[in-house]
Amino acid sequence: MSDKPHYRVNKRDVKTTERVAMAAVGNSVIRAQKVHGTDTSIMFAERAAGYHTRPHVHDCEQMNYIVAGEMYFFVDGRGYRCRQGDVMRIPRNKVHWAWNRGKETAIIIESHAPPLQDRGGDAHPLLGPDDDASKVDHKKNILVKMDQAEVDAIEARAIDEEEGQQAAE
Repeated sequence: MSDKPHYRVNKRDVKTTERVAMAAVGNSVIRAQKVHGTDTSIMFAERAAGYHTRPHVHDCEQMNYIVAGEMYFFVDGRGYRCRQGDVMRIPRNKVHWAWNRGKETAIIIESHAPPLQDRGGDAHPLLGPDDDASKVDHKKNILVKMDQAEVDAIEARAIDEEEGQQAAE
């Protein structure tokens, strides 16, 4: 049926991109595959050991599911160590960043609602004949200026808390 809407795609058919993350510290490379509809986007992301973004914000809620590895997420001055099987919510317009302090690549499924900006047209649209691609309200990542000493202190506190909890167990 040739008039069937394009609401489905197999992940293997979605373009994979590799780039230095927009909000990266150093050479934080991200491999990703992205799809979007009119109201949400999903990213299948691989973040190598050492991946570290700068504080940023976007006007979309973000949900992360950790498929493999681990990742620290920092939201509103607090740190969360997420491991395989964890789900992490980042509310819209909250300052946040991420750091893979582990030794292995973290594999994460991220969802953004509304959709996060499709840089370079690399996201696969899942749109039907009644959907206008030009009206999809993609949101942008916006870097937030924070004093590096404050960022370092937030990260150190979160890591100390996590290591203290591990020692108590």
